Amino acid sequence: MLKRLLILLFVLLIIGVVIFAYTGNQKQSTVQRILKPVIELQCGNELKASKLWQASALFLSTEQQNHAQEKVCECVSENALNDVPTQDLLMATVNKNAKNELVQQALINSLKGCVQEVLK
Repeated sequence: MLKRLLILLFVLLIIGVVIFAYTGNQKQSTVQRILKPVIELQCGNELKASKLWQASALFLSTEQQNHAQEKVCECVSENALNDVPTQDLLMATVNKNAKNELVQQALINSLKGCVQEVLK
């Protein structure tokens, strides 16, 4: 009985996510808003691990580094999922491997442009 109830709730959740994902009046879908913090966190990790970022950081104060990282990752999280098909976004909500792959690809696609934009 409990198992059936959980399955029903899961199905209703997925249906809700699909409905929200297909409403086109908002700039970002619900799924994109759900993945945004994950992308922002991963962006910060990628930047800190980047040798280019580490070299650039030598010329910036800690406050400037934090501000630049915040702006770059904000840009990445806002733009990374813009051209991702809804089907891929939905798969990322239910499959951890799909989510990790989507986040990684989104970072690769938008990180360079955002760094250049922020550091102008």
